[in-house]
Amino acid sequence: MINKKTKFKSGAVSFYIVVFLTLVFGIITLSFIRIVLNEAKEASNTDLYNSAYDSALAGIEDAKIALIKYHDCLSQGAIANAAAADNTCPRIVYEMEDSIKKQSCDVVQRVLGRDREGVDDADANPEGQRDVIVQETQSITDDGSAVDMEQAYTCVKITEENDDYLTALGSTDDTRIIPLRSADLQDATAIELSWYSTANGTNYKYMGNMFKRATSDAYTPPVLAVDIFQTDTNGGGQNCGGDNLTPCFSIGELSANNSDSSGTDHAELVFRPESGNEKNFISASTVLDKSDKHDNSPITVKCNSNGTYACTATIEIPPTFRKTDPATATTFLKVNLPYGRPTTDISARLCTGVDADACNGYTKLTGVQAAIDSTGRANDLYRRVEVRVELVDLYYPYPEAAIFLNGEDPTDKNFFVTRRCRKAEDGSPSSCANSGEV
Repeated sequence: MINKKTKFKSGAVSFYIVVFLTLVFGIITLSFIRIVLNEAKEASNTDLYNSAYDSALAGIEDAKIALIKYHDCLSQGAIANAAAADNTCPRIVYEMEDSIKKQSCDVVQRVLGRDREGVDDADANPEGQRDVIVQETQSITDDGSAVDMEQAYTCVKITEENDDYLTALGSTDDTRIIPLRSADLQDATAIELSWYSTANGTNYKYMGNMFKRATSDAYTPPVLAVDIFQTDTNGGGQNCGGDNLTPCFSIGELSANNSDSSGTDHAELVFRPESGNEKNFISASTVLDKSDKHDNSPITVKCNSNGTYACTATIEIPPTFRKTDPATATTFLKVNLPYGRPTTDISARLCTGVDADACNGYTKLTGVQAAIDSTGRANDLYRRVEVRVELVDLYYPYPEAAIFLNGEDPTDKNFFVTRRCRKAEDGSPSSCANSGEV
């Protein structure tokens, strides 16, 4: 005969087991639901994030079209006219220049006449800016979706005068020709060149006075080759105009100093990074020396990891060959990665003065790069993207080497395999003064 007390205990155990398992499965179910909801929320946020980014990119692409139309109109000699008809060149020039001057958010809408949606409430929208819808489906009924992303770009600004020129060099694109154009180019006394930003690498360290890799996949600041090209505005003689604006030079002036070695139109400098905190000031006399192709010794540049760029050099600009003002149309900076790696960001600025071996003022570069600032939206999530686009063709073929022919003489070549630097004087080989073991 089973005791009632025993039966009660057996039933209580079963009850507790059922309650415990119910709690466990309930917790598991709730946790699973929470995970699913969080993942769904993350997926939705990611979708909105990417959609807002796509909207900003759409604004950038439209800004590029607006810039192409604007510069095409300028090339045709169009002059700004606010009273001109829509979509005509005078009106396009006016809308672009007025928008840039005011830093208006609706430059694309004004130049391209994009459809706009928004409110005209001056308090909520003081600039009268209207969003440009970029999504394909305009309402929830178009595709049966229950959610309307409302993708649009809300603000696009364009600037054609910038404090610096920004670019990047790498193994597949190791050379850049940078036009030095400025309304105040005659006031520029030096070039501030910086390279190898924190985005390129931060894992390098110093041992002694040389860079060493901290890890196998880290890179150190690269060697950089820099050419400076400039010509006179007007110096008289052959190939020169009489308006003080026409670039003036002969081919021979791009390979030598003038008679008293006080001016040059071309110099090539090779910067070799080395650890240190000293300022890197390259004087005009040093630049003049580097126009002599016999002096091919690299210049040591002290670099460190204290700023945005590891290496910065201030290059004093020497007088032109004929010692007039440099011509904006034919003044260039060529930067090159001789070894093609590592990928490095480049920043170039024009200095209006040098104090304590560093720039104490800058002049803006005009018509070299356009800065496009675009804000995109998807529902109530916004993303902002800023890019630089080239306003001149920098990808024309540029020879990395050339052969010099002297009159009717045949081409003579001397080849040497040596551990020391070699040079040739009138075809006769001799050792370089700066030679050393390598």
